[in-house]
Amino acid sequence: MIVYTRDDVVKLSGSLVRSEWLTIKAACNLLLKEHPEGIIIDCADLGDVAGDGARTFSDAMRDIRSAGARIVVCNLPDNVLAALRSIPGVKSQLPIATSIEAARNSLRRSSDGHDEALRGCIVVPLAAWTDAGLAVETACRIAKEKRLSLVFIAYLAVARQLALATPLPDQETEATALVDRAVEDARRLNVIALGHVERVRNVDEGLLMSLREHAAAVAVIAINSECLDDGVVRLANDLMRRAECAITVTRGPINPAAHSQP
Repeated sequence: MIVYTRDDVVKLSGSLVRSEWLTIKAACNLLLKEHPEGIIIDCADLGDVAGDGARTFSDAMRDIRSAGARIVVCNLPDNVLAALRSIPGVKSQLPIATSIEAARNSLRRSSDGHDEALRGCIVVPLAAWTDAGLAVETACRIAKEKRLSLVFIAYLAVARQLALATPLPDQETEATALVDRAVEDARRLNVIALGHVERVRNVDEGLLMSLREHAAAVAVIAINSECLDDGVVRLANDLMRRAECAITVTRGPINPAAHSQP
């Protein structure tokens, strides 16, 4: 693989057969001194990804998140995106843009609203009872108005008789796919978005903890109109009473036929 830099861009080309993150990281660190507002890793010319090559991006994800570095990856070819799907969490948590210009726009918005962004983000819970499309639409509109980033979180409720780390492969796959789709849709709208899956005993308490941990400015609860049961209404009411951030609760139109009495 070849790594070269120009302006605020680290350009990658060739094949990835092992993790090259340490080499890329060195180039990024040099550019960040000249461009503290943020830099871009352009992957448009990447070829094959084989063996441990995809670990480049999982290693990048951990470093970018832990250091709070302002780095966005862009122009990931389809074969690279396919390889990333085999590594849980990477595709939704790695800052990704569709083009260099989209990456610059994301960095520019983040830089312009840096002080505001430090005060929190928008947390968007995702589950079977939520309307993912409405959640993305509503959260992105608020994110653009307030210049905030989004965090999509899918919750896995683990029964108390089980260890919290008990494998739940089917549920984990479904939750990860839900988060990945939401993050991709938000990024297509040029909104900075990350996502992850949380294991909790109780979704209500897990969501409240997430709001505190992320210092959320807003929580967006988008309810699927076909899932308006007592549990969902109770969760929304509980958030209204206990959450310290602003709460936006929304739902799509109700289908009268689905709620008519026989």
